[in-house]
Amino acid sequence: MYQGTVDQAPLFFDRLDPDAVAIADPDAELYRAVGVERGGRREMFGLPSWQAGIRATLSGHRIGRKIGDPWTLPLVMAVVDGVVVWEHRGRHAGDHPDVDGIALVVADPVPGAGGP
Repeated sequence: MYQGTVDQAPLFFDRLDPDAVAIADPDAELYRAVGVERGGRREMFGLPSWQAGIRATLSGHRIGRKIGDPWTLPLVMAVVDGVVVWEHRGRHAGDHPDVDGIALVVADPVPGAGGP
């Protein structure tokens, strides 16, 4: 899920995973329903976020135009047949999971097994 419109999805997902399927949630209703937290100054601008930003920049990534609530903490979920089989709830703005590991979980899902 992402806090953008259907038209905005290709701007993000096509460069990362063109086969990804995501739910457009521009009003953040689903975000609230699954309890996605909002960060404060420490979560958004603290040392771990700066370190993640430097790593991303050195890897060739840059901050693009923000879509949705800029204070929303990261959440990545893998859903198979309507069941959440894996999730990662970020503790700060730059706290992202190893996305390569998600494919392994989705290929052989065990509900409630947690994340990498």
